[in-house]
Amino acid sequence: MVIEHPGGSTGKAKIAVCQRQEAFLVCRKARAMNEIYLGFKAYDIHELLCHGVAETGGLYAEAGIKVKLLDTTFLPDDAIPKNTFHAACAMALAKFLSGDQLKVLFVACDRPMFWLYGRAGVDSIEQLANGQVATYPGGAPPGKFLERLLQNADITADLIPSRDDVARLALLASGSVDAALLSSCFMPAEVELRGCESLAFIGENLRIPSTGLAVSNEFIERQPELVAVMTAVYQQAMNIIFAQDETVLRKVLVSHFRMPPGELDPTVQIIRHCYTHRGCSSESLLQSAMDNVAASMGLTTRAISEFYDFRYLKS
Repeated sequence: MVIEHPGGSTGKAKIAVCQRQEAFLVCRKARAMNEIYLGFKAYDIHELLCHGVAETGGLYAEAGIKVKLLDTTFLPDDAIPKNTFHAACAMALAKFLSGDQLKVLFVACDRPMFWLYGRAGVDSIEQLANGQVATYPGGAPPGKFLERLLQNADITADLIPSRDDVARLALLASGSVDAALLSSCFMPAEVELRGCESLAFIGENLRIPSTGLAVSNEFIERQPELVAVMTAVYQQAMNIIFAQDETVLRKVLVSHFRMPPGELDPTVQIIRHCYTHRGCSSESLLQSAMDNVAASMGLTTRAISEFYDFRYLKS
């Protein structure tokens, strides 16, 4: 004798539908937990090389995470998703000193990859006295780096805010300004082909952890495992960047950053000069960076242990 469920066939169908819906919600929740955002200020080698290597090398897929890029330049803080890592660590330091609850977990670059170039006929920084220099808009860290460079050289120049590297290079190459500050969006070999002169490399005059991985304290507390996975992926990417086999690195420079093949050799050398390899910087460099940024903002410096946290790095 067959005893039918009290709800009959209709009841069984409802139970089956509920089970499928529950399974779907569980899968969607698990998938959402593995989706993260990587916020950036500039799409260039300086900020996003580790990301490009992790993506091309299959490191994200192997770790079971999906990374979506997010341009945070014009986003208010309350519009940024909770599961967001930030590549711009110098900006994160400024926000931390202003009261935001943030930490840097991984340092990719501690020689900021910005160059000051002169137009044709300007081959020394001294020639910029009373000249015009295209710089970054607002209070962006690269603009502050430039101000410090000129101040140390005792140069007074008219700083002209310009929206991005494309515009700054156009102003420079056309002779509309005497000099311009450019990022790694345009590497030195490419800029010099435009007839411009390299005047100074910011990374030689200023050491500061400028890019890597910064996150909110809330993110660390809520999903420490996911934070640890992302940090491990970046550490693997850094190993590839410094590996003897340069296949993946060169592929990324071409595919992600439109690097002409003739510029690959000098670019790889510059990258390995500016990147940290270990994913962290020395304590003295970290404290110096903290002190200098705090002083430039007119704020009290803090202990580096409050902001730099390398617990997820593997030796």
